[in-house]
Amino acid sequence: MGQQADRFWAELRALYEAAGGPTLSSLVALGARQRPPLTVADSTLHEWLHGRTVPGPRHTRFLLILVAHLQARAVGYAARPEGEWQLLLTGARQERDRARGGRPGALPPEAGSPTEPGPVTLPPAPTGFAGREEAVERIMGWLEPTREPTGEPTGERAGDRPREPAGERNAIVVSAVAGMGGVGKTALALHTAHRARARGWFPGGVLFADLHGYSQGPPLEPGSVADRFLRALGVTGRELPTTVEEKLDLWRLRLDGLARQGRPLLVVLDNARSAAQTAPLLPGPPHRALITSRQDLSGLPAQRLGLDPLDPADALDLLDRALRAGGTGDARVTDQAADAGRLVGLCGRLPLALRIIAALLRDEPDRSLADQAADLADARTRLDALDYADTDAHGRTLAVRATFDLSYRHLTPGQARAFRLLSAAPGPDLSTTAAIELLGSPRARPLLAALARAHLLQRAAGERWSLHDLLRLYAQEKGREHAQGDVPDEAVRRLLGFYLRTAEAAGSHVNRGAPGAGPPSDRFTDRADALTWLEAERLNLVAVATSPGDMAGTAAVPLSFSLAVFFERRRYLDDWITVATRACAVLEAGPPSAVRVHALNRLGSAQCEARRFEEAIDTHHAALALCEVAGDWRDTAASRSCLGSALMGVRRFEEAAAVQARALDAYRERHDRLGEATTLLNLGLSLAPLGRGAEAVDAQVRAYRLFEELDMPYQRAAALNNLGNTLQHLRRFEEAAEAHSRSAAVYREYGDPYRESMALANLAAALRETGRPEQAAHVLADALSFARVSGGPHDEAAALDHLGVALTAAGRPAEAVDAHARALTLFQLTGDLRGESAALMHSGLAQVELGRYEEAVDLHTRAVTAARKVGHRDREGVALSNLGTALRLMGRIDTALDAHQRALAVFRETGERRRESGALADLSRAYRAAGRLDEALDAFTQSLALTTKADGPTEEAVMRCDLAELLWHMGRFEEAVASGLAGAALFHEAGADRAAEAALITWVASHNELLRGRATGGVAPYKP
Repeated sequence: MGQQADRFWAELRALYEAAGGPTLSSLVALGARQRPPLTVADSTLHEWLHGRTVPGPRHTRFLLILVAHLQARAVGYAARPEGEWQLLLTGARQERDRARGGRPGALPPEAGSPTEPGPVTLPPAPTGFAGREEAVERIMGWLEPTREPTGEPTGERAGDRPREPAGERNAIVVSAVAGMGGVGKTALALHTAHRARARGWFPGGVLFADLHGYSQGPPLEPGSVADRFLRALGVTGRELPTTVEEKLDLWRLRLDGLARQGRPLLVVLDNARSAAQTAPLLPGPPHRALITSRQDLSGLPAQRLGLDPLDPADALDLLDRALRAGGTGDARVTDQAADAGRLVGLCGRLPLALRIIAALLRDEPDRSLADQAADLADARTRLDALDYADTDAHGRTLAVRATFDLSYRHLTPGQARAFRLLSAAPGPDLSTTAAIELLGSPRARPLLAALARAHLLQRAAGERWSLHDLLRLYAQEKGREHAQGDVPDEAVRRLLGFYLRTAEAAGSHVNRGAPGAGPPSDRFTDRADALTWLEAERLNLVAVATSPGDMAGTAAVPLSFSLAVFFERRRYLDDWITVATRACAVLEAGPPSAVRVHALNRLGSAQCEARRFEEAIDTHHAALALCEVAGDWRDTAASRSCLGSALMGVRRFEEAAAVQARALDAYRERHDRLGEATTLLNLGLSLAPLGRGAEAVDAQVRAYRLFEELDMPYQRAAALNNLGNTLQHLRRFEEAAEAHSRSAAVYREYGDPYRESMALANLAAALRETGRPEQAAHVLADALSFARVSGGPHDEAAALDHLGVALTAAGRPAEAVDAHARALTLFQLTGDLRGESAALMHSGLAQVELGRYEEAVDLHTRAVTAARKVGHRDREGVALSNLGTALRLMGRIDTALDAHQRALAVFRETGERRRESGALADLSRAYRAAGRLDEALDAFTQSLALTTKADGPTEEAVMRCDLAELLWHMGRFEEAVASGLAGAALFHEAGADRAAEAALITWVASHNELLRGRATGGVAPYKP
């Protein structure tokens, strides 16, 4: 059929033989074991293995199962990833389709895999693209995903190509286009990327990013690019990790997932400054990357293409096409060929310069090319600060400034002033409204449109405008020349004032429900309108706050306050920390002040939300120290309350409770009810882990009532959620469920899906404890949806882990294992060892339910290690108890006894009475399995002594019945019956009527059997 099909058949046959040539009927049976079953005939397999047919789309899933099965049994065969098999199959199918006259397309749909095309963020393909045929074909050859990536890089020019060792081939999937500014690197990259997309080569998507390697501000960092790419792939803002490393890890995970689905993706990284800027973003096979840069990026393992200016014929063709675009019939290039050739030479055959010249000529259709060329020649020496090192045929230096000057000279005075002032605006772009403020004219839009027509300004959707990086530098240079007349400082001051006023107005809607929030501004119709503006302007607002200069610096402080709630609820935690840090730096240069204390506390709160607790502790300590100089009692109390929250994040509950108590005293002494309520909210969370449950409940109830008096429903929701958590700690689960349910309803009303998801997760935990695991799983499905939309990966991981626990309780352990595995991946991605230990432990419990004791032992062992690393002693003890149970079920009794004894020691050390009781009960079961009944009874008796009705009658009832069984087994029948009947009575007291009836039947029957044995002189048999 062809080369691609032959490769597929040869690889499949080699794998089959390496696996020992199993019978076709055994391979057919693989499909029957799947759910749902997959049907394939042995004759079909025979055709595949003998190179006669290519598997069709409906057999994709079976083929992948088949190769995985064969690779697991193959000897001396280097296994291929699933993604490579997908590519082999796709190449063979496309070749088959071409042979049939069909049309090759994207990868076929698969069961359980996405079939819709991936995201495409490419700018439009360049119009009038000319020449570059050899470069286009070379890049297209590098990009084709069905070809093996070559390890043969090119040099700067075609011809002399250094060779790499053969062992390094197949690893190079990166293509780098290097050349001078304006040479057309971006146009070439876009042209080839659009062609590759049209051929269906990249079903995973085509993602583009301008790295601003040669821009006014700093280059775009890899973390920011990863953030943008992840959002394009469907990762929401609240799902995104908080650190650069975590974002890059998630980016690699998504690339790996697409590879496993057989969905190659193309990454286009434009305008890179260095290899280090791109290296963290580069994919592996089967994906491809295309990079443009003014540097060669020799440090990258890339296939490189050195791009020269266009040759004369192609440059003339480009100019001619640009003048004729839109059907103008402009024939000046052909009619004035000699002058056109001179003009192209003076432009250095740079595509960017030629396109701008074409735009100027289109605006003046009667102007001769000779006049245009003369103007260009006169302006050759400008913009020499940008070093575009090259020469024309006459050895004269070329610079883009010449082209920009010509464009600028044809502007009206108003257009020229607008062009200069636009370059003074911080941020990547401007809305039309912002430009009106900057330019100080309601007639700004016609000026912007005129600049766009002259190709001096780029227009995007949504009435947003931006300057190319080189044009921005040129405009700034012109601005310095006209600074006295333009007064750019006043223009920027107007723009900053606009941003500050509008951000405050938007914040008045977003901050609804927050302490101290005023009435919503009529600048926006509603909260959604305000959020739309904030989302569109977010990068500009951050740029304003972080720009150099006194004016921009002073904007950081009000913006840090106006945007805090927006950043927090939308989970833009990096932006929040960046702006808050700049605000603190600005204030640090001035005298100590209460505002500086507030800014530090805002920064600490942002660090807490990002789970950077140690940094938050340091920040709040700094705020407290400043209070001694500049703060009043209220600032001191607020700083202590914030510090307590940060201390709770690292489980320093004693310290947290102490500083919060001091804050509470201060608020109460001065009758500050809002401060008192806010501090009580946090204090209750500190007290519960310290065994002061009743005080914790009182604190939360008091906080709720104070917020009710103050008419603050949003804060009441927080008090309800915290109260529910405290009630769960006290095992008052029905009351907890009610509190969490009410909390979630309020958060829903206020449009805060992040906190709603947290309340729902807590509600599910309470429902599970009240014997409603299916309902808990349903609630957690909603919580998981909210967490994915509005939270970060840590929030999604926590929801998945809770869901797994509920699924295990609902008798669905196989689904639980999958949920815990996904949670574990996310916890590891975020570096959360606490969460990792929980997911490992919970997954081990699900594996026990499936009878997979060996896997459970491994998971619990890893959970112990993770908990110990972070000093989480309670978690370590629970994991040891679970480890002991799994070992006992495997029959490894001595090892199980050791694990249970270590767990008991942990709980005695931490003073966890209830968990100590549970560890003793587990130890008793292990002693019984070892036949050491006296020790079993002693451990169980100690456990029962620690169990009281405060733990709930149901728990004591279970303990009494378990003790009864042990006593009966030991031949102590009267005691066994008494204990069993006591357990039945406790079940009845707890309202567990079915359990009470079962226990009563069992132990009344045992009592009757005991009486019969005495009457007959026989020995009562053991109770099963």
